[in-house]
Order: sequence, then structure tokens, then C-alpha cells
Amino acid sequence: MDKYGLDDLGDELADRWTKPQSTRQSCRELAEFFNIRVLDAALREEGILWERSLVEECAGIIKDKNKSLTGFDLDSRGVDTDEVGEDMVSYQSIHNYLTDDRGIEYEREINGIRSRVNSLQQMQARMETIATGIIAQSVAHNQINGIEPNVEITAKCICKACGSRTDMSQYLREEGCPTCNRSN
Repeated sequence: MDKYGLDDLGDELADRWTKPQSTRQSCRELAEFFNIRVLDAALREEGILWERSLVEECAGIIKDKNKSLTGFDLDSRGVDTDEVGEDMVSYQSIHNYLTDDRGIEYEREINGIRSRVNSLQQMQARMETIATGIIAQSVAHNQINGIEPNVEITAKCICKACGSRTDMSQYLREEGCPTCNRSN
């Protein structure tokens, strides 16, 4: 980062790795992002300004140590593609940098619970939509008397220790039975 004047890149990598799960980037994605920024900086140093898509394509070629016409062309324009390739990193390097050098802990488990709760809520919403549709068709075909009811689907956990019934989302968020957790 210092070599290519990418002082802000460390903070950006950390930010991209610790974003909420839906927008978080993996170490592989961050390594690719880093390598593109390294090549772009090397190109700019020689006065070469390329569109991002071309820089991305060329970064992949250089990282794979594949001397193509692009690589030879860059070498002739003052960009040492061998040196740039040596400065590119792997996903493991990014992981080590973020965890060891930056001291960032990856909150995989907390986000895992959030993800499971979100998945459960999506399944419940989908089941409600399906059930509402089935009932609406039955009412429309006069197979059910009356008007359409509101449909609510819930998933409950029944604690084997105390017998309490808890909404599954709450059970997951509270890491177990809330009644038993309060008594401990």
C-alpha cells in the first residue's frame, strides 16, 4: 500500500470486510479489489489511464503470471508487470492483514444467527403468501363460506426443560429458551 501511495486502502478493506452481511465482501473479493488498485496505481504512475474493466481484466492476467500481449505492451510503456505481479496478494494475505495487522474480529456467528432469523422470517412470509392464495382460491370457488381470513404462520420452539413456547426467531436471538435463560 505504501509503495503505490494507497494510504486509504487499509481502511477501505476493513470497512468492506465488516459491513453488514448483505454487502460484506469476502477476502477473495477484497484480494481482487486490492490487486486492481495496485495495477491501477502502477498504470497511473506511468500516465496510463484505463477504464476499470480493462484494469480488472489485466490484473487477472498479471496475477496469474500469464504474459500476454497486454503484459508485454505494459512493460514497453514503463510498467514492470513482473514487479506488479509480485506486489499482488492472495485472499489469505488479506485475511492475515485484517485479523493480525488490523486486529479485526470477524463476527461470523453473530451474523450467522441474524442470517438464520432472516431466512426463517422469509420462509414464514412465503408460507403466508401461499396459504393466503390457497384460501383466496377456495373462497372464490365457493368452497369456503364467508370472507377471506388474514393468515399468520408462526414457528414455535417448545422447550423440553420447562415446556414454554417461544417464537423461533426470539429463541434464536436469545440463544435458547428465554424462560430457562432468565432462571439461570
